[in-house]
Amino acid sequence: MTEDKILVVDDDQRQIQAYLSIFAPDATAGMSLKRFIEQPSAASDEVKAPVFSVVTASQGEEAIALAAAALEKDDPIKLAFIDMRMPPGLNGLETAKRLRALDERIYIVIVTAYSDVDLKRIADEIEDNVLFVRKPFQPEEVEQIARNFVRSWRKDRSLEKLKNTLEEKVKLNLFEASMFEASNGLLAVLADKVNAQSGLVSYLNTQFDVAPQQRQTYEEVTHTIFVEAQQLSQMVRSLQRLALASDKVSVFSLGDLVNHALSLVPELNQLPDNIQFHIDYQASKDLTFHLPYNQLVLVLTMMVRNALEAVFSQALVQSGYQGEMRLILSEQQGRAEVTLEDNGVGVLPSDMKKVFEPGFSTKAGHAGVGLSLVQFFIDEVAGDLSFQSPGQGLGARIRLQFPFHVVAE
Repeated sequence: MTEDKILVVDDDQRQIQAYLSIFAPDATAGMSLKRFIEQPSAASDEVKAPVFSVVTASQGEEAIALAAAALEKDDPIKLAFIDMRMPPGLNGLETAKRLRALDERIYIVIVTAYSDVDLKRIADEIEDNVLFVRKPFQPEEVEQIARNFVRSWRKDRSLEKLKNTLEEKVKLNLFEASMFEASNGLLAVLADKVNAQSGLVSYLNTQFDVAPQQRQTYEEVTHTIFVEAQQLSQMVRSLQRLALASDKVSVFSLGDLVNHALSLVPELNQLPDNIQFHIDYQASKDLTFHLPYNQLVLVLTMMVRNALEAVFSQALVQSGYQGEMRLILSEQQGRAEVTLEDNGVGVLPSDMKKVFEPGFSTKAGHAGVGLSLVQFFIDEVAGDLSFQSPGQGLGARIRLQFPFHVVAE
């Protein structure tokens, strides 16, 4: 269990021994580092009694040196009990101020036997997390103060960590928003240029005479340019919609969903002869969804990319291999069903339970977010997900079932 370091600063050795008798009842006189250990209760970590490591100093300068050394070891002092008057060195107020300058997180307890001490001035100069105790003090009072302040120190660190995490997320969101804004502008320019290329091809076909012996080659070249320009234009429109739609619930058709998702996998337009991709519509393309558009587009895209990589990988190791992927879109018992089958590399039995975990990937250089995104979407819309693979080299099948409509928040 982690020990919580507290500091006792007093020029009277009898007072030092009084503190040690509270926190380390079996302490031997003259020792400067004592331990007080309680048996943990059955309660949670949040309410368990702290385990104290007590450091003592007889003068302010010595206390500051001890606090600095603790910081260097990344074992900061959480709480300091400081006597107000410690001639001939620094008084309690100056010691507390210098400790705070060294580490602003430290809690301070000023201990004094004098009634002429200006408590308001001390509170104004030290500000937060300071308490006053009159001598002679009660052991139970000092012990309870230590417990409460150490727990508060821990909670402060937890809140500090949470605050830093939230700030990082805000920065990331701002960065992503800026990226979307910049990307949208570039996509708009790209769309204009793509459309201009298509127009230029049409212009060439109507304005220029081509020799008969070159006509076939000319038409093949211009047709290829025109088709690729159309594909690129569709890809740009998909990216624009993806950027603008965010993850809000919207209305769209099955055909629209598939067209946009597959346009984000341009490799499908240039598959080698030994790899085939089929789409089997067992439901109307006009079937309407009311779901988070972006999420479902990315889910479908990731599924297809995962299957594509699986068949490409199998083609590298199997001679004469004929790769096949089949996307089946249907309606089952009032719910949408999306099934993707492939005869690619498959999955080892030992990895079957890991495929949807964030960060898991069997491919070098991959972040492992694709199928975890599928799991996230299914959880969000209260759907069902299944994944099957007979084994390595035997392909895989992933099936999603989910409602057509969810209520927008």
